[in-house]
Amino acid sequence: MIPRPAPSGPGAESDGEWAGPPDRARCQAGDVREEALRGSDVAAAGVRGVLARLLRDGEATSRADGSVHSLFPVAVSAAEGQAIRRWVIAEHAAVTIEIGLGYGISALFACEGLLAVGSARARHVVIDPHQATRFSGLGLQFLDDAGLAGLIELHAEESQTVLPRLLGEGCRFDLAVVDGNHRFDAVFVDMYYLGRLLRPGSIIFLDDYQLPGVARAAAFFITNLGWAVEEVSTAEDRHHWAVLRTSTDPDTRPFGYLADF
Repeated sequence: MIPRPAPSGPGAESDGEWAGPPDRARCQAGDVREEALRGSDVAAAGVRGVLARLLRDGEATSRADGSVHSLFPVAVSAAEGQAIRRWVIAEHAAVTIEIGLGYGISALFACEGLLAVGSARARHVVIDPHQATRFSGLGLQFLDDAGLAGLIELHAEESQTVLPRLLGEGCRFDLAVVDGNHRFDAVFVDMYYLGRLLRPGSIIFLDDYQLPGVARAAAFFITNLGWAVEEVSTAEDRHHWAVLRTSTDPDTRPFGYLADF
């Protein structure tokens, strides 16, 4: 695992192995993790094996504290995970970001997609302040079991502090998964910063779209910034999802503009 401590100031160097040379943004560093991608077929088989076990058993024991956790319905379903993997592959994504690691099911599917794409830049950045507490480190445990530690960078902080820092560091991402705090204001802030961190025309995979706060936050960006709805899932008991594509057009709204959403 690669937990990344918060830098002490703009441009501060990190102890994480992903630190780039001084003239390049850390999130764009091209220090190829050859060992993480060597034998991608074998690596992907390992991921599938861990996923099959978790989906079959539905519970797991934390090596950190011995606690036993029921994974579902907190974790995403197999259908949602497969949709995440499909979009990572379809977008040829190399550097992805996820808000809310939780039990790591969605991260496993996302990383399986990264392995399929096979970029030497592959990396999955995860933000979760509750990984060591609420989830007893299980998300990282499963990723480690799958041999994915070399692709993961964990920020154990709240997204509203991490995202603006990444923006200030010049980070850019190819695809985002949002499954953190589902209140309107938290989702809105996440999507606002992701809209600036993602390359124009990129995908945001939005979990729990059935919740009013999540759907309402998405509506602002669709109505005011021209984001497009690429996919909305069929109804499930717990998790619905939506796939949004950010705009490729510059933001030319006049001062004071607001369309009702």
